[in-house]
Amino acid sequence: MTVLQEFIRQAFETNWEWTERYIDGLTQEEIEYRPTDQSHSIGFILWHYGRALDMWVQTRARGGTQLYEEGWAERLGFASEPTDVGFGYGVEELNNWTCPDKALLVEYATAARNNLLEFLSGLDEDALLNTEITTLRGDTINLARMFSILLWEVNQHGGQASYLRGMQLGLGQ
Repeated sequence: MTVLQEFIRQAFETNWEWTERYIDGLTQEEIEYRPTDQSHSIGFILWHYGRALDMWVQTRARGGTQLYEEGWAERLGFASEPTDVGFGYGVEELNNWTCPDKALLVEYATAARNNLLEFLSGLDEDALLNTEITTLRGDTINLARMFSILLWEVNQHGGQASYLRGMQLGLGQ
């Protein structure tokens, strides 16, 4: 494994450890908690985590079918819409979004994360730096930049979920 691969792998491992901490011991009610109708829940954030990783790796990097389309959408109670990752949801979409069971959300996020790590393990530094993919906006970026974007994404949302947990349970919980 190259230094760059190892750095990316370790960053995703650390992020997942923190993800497990912010969901540990939460009830379904706590997973679904939204402080306002314009806020996400921890469940939504966890679903979005899986959706972002799944979409970027499977559709953008591999050019294939997402795990979501291969049964996960149905298991989670959603239509299999590969472009729906929760980005840009307004109040109406948030209010209509039904949080799946916590265990299923964790399973999906884990499957998407494991898929990402498996994909990463097959790349060398040349592939990370020189394989270009097209973003949803039509820009072209290399795989290293894709992983950078995903790490920023999961870390940002991890902080949001940790904050929501703290709002409900207080300090140190």
